[in-house]
Amino acid sequence: MNAQRKRTVVLISGRGSNMTALIAAASDPAFPAEIVGVISDKADAAGLGIARARGIATQVVSRADHGSKQA
Repeated sequence: MNAQRKRTVVLISGRGSNMTALIAAASDPAFPAEIVGVISDKADAAGLGIARARGIATQVVSRADHGSKQA
């Protein structure tokens, strides 16, 4: 196992197809990162369910709580 693996959070807004690929890659101990969390701006993002099913912490950050998408 790589002792220098970076703890990584993935940002998603939908299906999480890139997140799923990262999770698969991170299953290899030689991959330089471990996926420890997923954040979405949409509570119904399908990728959140995928992450939860794999035991990865999830969080929703609503854009309505902020002045703009850039905020």
